[in-house]
Amino acid sequence: MDIEARLEYIIFENKANHYVVAGFSELKTYHTFTAAGRIEDPIEDQEYVLEGEYVKHPKYGEQFRVDMAKKKLPSHADAIIHFLCGENFPTIGKKTAESIYETLGENCLEKIHDNPKLLHEVPNLSAKKILIIQKGIQEFTGFNEAYAKLLKYGLSPRQIQMLLDTYDNVLDVIEEDCFRPYYEVYGFGYKTACKMAQAIGISNDDPRRLDAYIYELARQLSMATGNTYITFATMFQNVRGVDETTIQESIDRLVSMQYLYVENMRIYPFTLYEDEVTIAKELKKHLFNVEQIDVEDKIKQVEFSLAITYDQEQKDAIQLFFDRSFMILTGGPGTGKTTTVKGILEIAKDMFPDANIQLCAPTGRASKRLAQLSNCDSRTIHSLLQWNLDDNSFGKNEEEPLDVDFIIVDEFSMVDTHLFAQLLKALPNHCRILLIGDEDQLESVGPGKVLQDLIQSDTIDTVHLKKIFRQSNGSGIVTLAKEIREETPCHYEDGVEFVERTTPKIMDALIDYVKDMDLDSMQILAPMYKGAAGIDEINRQMQVLFNPKSPQKNQIKVGTTIFRENDKVMLLKNLPDDDVFNGDIGTIVEIDTKQNVISVDFTNTIVDFSTDFLYYLKHAWCISVHKSQGNEYQTVFCIVDVNAKNMLEKRLLYTAISRAKKKLYIIGNKSLFETQVKLKQKRMRQTTLQERITSLKVEKTENKIDKI
Repeated sequence: MDIEARLEYIIFENKANHYVVAGFSELKTYHTFTAAGRIEDPIEDQEYVLEGEYVKHPKYGEQFRVDMAKKKLPSHADAIIHFLCGENFPTIGKKTAESIYETLGENCLEKIHDNPKLLHEVPNLSAKKILIIQKGIQEFTGFNEAYAKLLKYGLSPRQIQMLLDTYDNVLDVIEEDCFRPYYEVYGFGYKTACKMAQAIGISNDDPRRLDAYIYELARQLSMATGNTYITFATMFQNVRGVDETTIQESIDRLVSMQYLYVENMRIYPFTLYEDEVTIAKELKKHLFNVEQIDVEDKIKQVEFSLAITYDQEQKDAIQLFFDRSFMILTGGPGTGKTTTVKGILEIAKDMFPDANIQLCAPTGRASKRLAQLSNCDSRTIHSLLQWNLDDNSFGKNEEEPLDVDFIIVDEFSMVDTHLFAQLLKALPNHCRILLIGDEDQLESVGPGKVLQDLIQSDTIDTVHLKKIFRQSNGSGIVTLAKEIREETPCHYEDGVEFVERTTPKIMDALIDYVKDMDLDSMQILAPMYKGAAGIDEINRQMQVLFNPKSPQKNQIKVGTTIFRENDKVMLLKNLPDDDVFNGDIGTIVEIDTKQNVISVDFTNTIVDFSTDFLYYLKHAWCISVHKSQGNEYQTVFCIVDVNAKNMLEKRLLYTAISRAKKKLYIIGNKSLFETQVKLKQKRMRQTTLQERITSLKVEKTENKIDKI
């Protein structure tokens, strides 16, 4: 049903999703009614063509449900003249407007919209004014028509806005190739493109469908495996029902459009290929000779001021930092990385008082911990690079570089190929770099094994700290970490307790141990989400234990999860505008059940999560080992469940136990634990970064001296 009506007044408007409730009056009958639905930028007194039907609302009675709303062009003399004299038509005066109406008659605007050539019939109308009128009518109707049509294709308001922000002629783009936004618009997914293709009527055997599928497969396989490329054999194995020649033709098309890159029978998502090349090239810029400075006396001063004594390998590491433009410092827990970095910072600030020293890390918590070492600024890498969530772009890059002289990156094992490429591009050529990480920890969530490739390239000077210094409470934790790293028999003492339990008994033991503990100082880690001892079930039980249902606490259900005031939650998405990031943990301080808003205190800031963002939260009494990277906790409970055997391997267990500072409880199957800590990764990540660095034959140039 179509109704021509005037919008009289707005009752309610949600600007986020364009949902509007408004009072309308029919143009022909003057019948007044309430309409509800998505209307882009509603304007009072504007005439609309409403497509939809009358429905009975259970609370508000009869309403017109708006499926599509289209602004109506004026059709009568006075309205047309007034419209053409408006701000959308500069230089078009009343006389010109009247001439257009007199020549083309009623509904002349609709006529012009359908056939712009009619404007040439208007006497004394210049080519310039013709273009102004065409553009004004197109801008008035075009956005509206595009929005309406895209809604019919099954797109959400958010997805439509993404397309409208990206393309000036969005309908032309879609009609030419509805899969194009999938390749070019960040956040516009493969499933959405397929849904749109179905709505448009793209046949199942259309080559564009296969191209999109091949590209999605390459991306997904890279994310799932951590590889920066896949082989042709892997591609052929995963694309069933299509012959190899047709697959090859599809890959060739994607390569020609620069969505994929093929090199030595390896297939790369183009961005990952670019990232590897960028890292190798940028490394060359940052390897240069610096003025040699003996800091032995400075080290003694730091030892005196901090009341510490450096081991010789720590002294060598500090000296090397001042002898090189680029250095890696690696070592396990308790090997003195933090103490060594303290010395580097103290000496650097003393020797280069005017230098800009920047600290950063992949996670918020790691960044804050790093900031405690000195008075230097410390941020997440995303924040430092001014990352834009909407389009996955970075404000700081080769054109707008960072103003830094020294940069120190902690927890570098978590940094993936793409992020490191963006960081290097944003650093000025004179900037000196220190990367800190534990090469035995889990690799980054995103593709690549950057730390390992940098070390194995034998291009970057690397210091491996091996001696354990931590002898206070919890020294058994660093000892166990060392035993796992070196694959020697495991011992559970001095802060480490192994609680042997079968899977059905793990939960009982866990509850018994944690019930009297301080929530802020402890963290439960588990390898998998499902099962009787999985993350989801542990969180359900912990909520009952630590934050039971109460009339004094508001709660809200999101999917199958019940969130309650005082719940411990984790953020699952980067929100740079709010200065909170994926993996940050906070406490729910308030739930507005009327507006469906959850307020979470992340210590440094309180963030409100409305309906569209509630799925970014997850309970966090128990989290995955991957999510714990970059964080440390006073007490850690590590779950070793036989049902998670396939996920338990050396790197994961090593990472889990090294999160504990003072007390570590391992609950589960001891024999499984001692078997799995010797189990190396079944599949090593496939990357070509190491060989790219090596192939460039990166050499330290002798003519570049650091002038800081």
